[in-house]
Amino acid sequence: MTDSRDLLVVFETARQVTRAERVARAAGLDVDVIPAPRVVSAECGVVLEARRADAARLAELFAGEGLAPLAAWKREGNGWLPTSLDARDAEEAALTRDTAYGGCGAKLAKGLLATILCGLPRLESEDLVVGIEFADDAGVVRVAPDLGIIHTVDFFPPMVDDPWAFGRIAATNALSDVYAMGGIPLAGMNLVSFPLEKYGKEVLKEILRGGLSALEEAGAVLAGGHTVEGQELLYGMAVTGKVHPERIWRNGGARPGDALVLTKPLGTGVVTTAAKAGLASPEHLATALRVMGTLNRRAAEVAAELDPHAVTDVTGFGLAGHAAEMAEASGVALEIDLSALPLLPGAREAAATGFVPAGAGKNRESLADVLEVTEGADPLLVDLALDPQTSGGLLVACPAAAAPDLARRVPGAAVVGRVLEGPAGRVVLRP
Repeated sequence: MTDSRDLLVVFETARQVTRAERVARAAGLDVDVIPAPRVVSAECGVVLEARRADAARLAELFAGEGLAPLAAWKREGNGWLPTSLDARDAEEAALTRDTAYGGCGAKLAKGLLATILCGLPRLESEDLVVGIEFADDAGVVRVAPDLGIIHTVDFFPPMVDDPWAFGRIAATNALSDVYAMGGIPLAGMNLVSFPLEKYGKEVLKEILRGGLSALEEAGAVLAGGHTVEGQELLYGMAVTGKVHPERIWRNGGARPGDALVLTKPLGTGVVTTAAKAGLASPEHLATALRVMGTLNRRAAEVAAELDPHAVTDVTGFGLAGHAAEMAEASGVALEIDLSALPLLPGAREAAATGFVPAGAGKNRESLADVLEVTEGADPLLVDLALDPQTSGGLLVACPAAAAPDLARRVPGAAVVGRVLEGPAGRVVLRP
């Protein structure tokens, strides 16, 4: 690999890669086709290696030829981080330097939130199909007999220093709620609190570019936004989607005998926390960023074919916390097989060094009355089941016969447990 080439461009097929190579070389650019590094995970097995300095020119050339890259990666040290051909370097941003909590680990503790919401009046309507009753991932308002509008919002402090990657992950996380309801994203609106004097406008531009990349991949549009100059950097989106009112996925509905499938590996909290301390390898961090920046679109499309009984996405309350919400809403208990949990590379090692986010402790405390950890359970895997996830996968309760098919067809997914008869809300973590 040539040291001066510090950009990888990913396409859907090897034919597209070789065509892109011919186009770039004809324009006099220094490119080559190489095997895809494992962290990039290009399905076609090869990628275009180029120079970041040529990114804008490559984007222009590819657009003229009708070539649409799936993704781009930039070299950082010995590893690779996600970027785009439109991204501009915002060096030394150090976005996580002043954040106490990053990503979905900043969510208010579930138990505390419940006490705050308790007693507040509810604004009801017969067209409010899904409200706040069972902590579903989004609200749904019926506007026609065959059309429901999904409303959701997510924002948080950065969990990674790279502005583009932070924007991509935050938008992907917000879009996930629409997929968790069985819907299709339509539009997003940026929500920004930005310390302009600290970071400068180029950093904000790259955050917004990252968010746009996720919207574009989801087939949604940017409809606007709201930006304030605040003391702490916060970014996310309010997202609108659509769903048929009779085909909404809820976090309630899981049935005894169902299997549980988790569609992304766990460990984003511990890996990014270790990275903040300089103790995660560039390869492990790059993999975590790729997973967090991956839409749950494919997982939702496959799940839709398999008649899921209940669906939620796994974010700040961790796998155990969101499983508890599903169990409560469904009137059942859930059993999680810790040995079956899919883990990010480096997640177990990060947990072993003690770099477990504070949010994991909040999650354990909130679940004290419903969480059962059976004898012999690996403490590190328990920590990872409680680890607050940013832009995590879907947790799907579906017929046991269908679960292996879902796990096979979604990269990184696994069958992680089962649904049991009550007591309602109980979550059992077993070895």
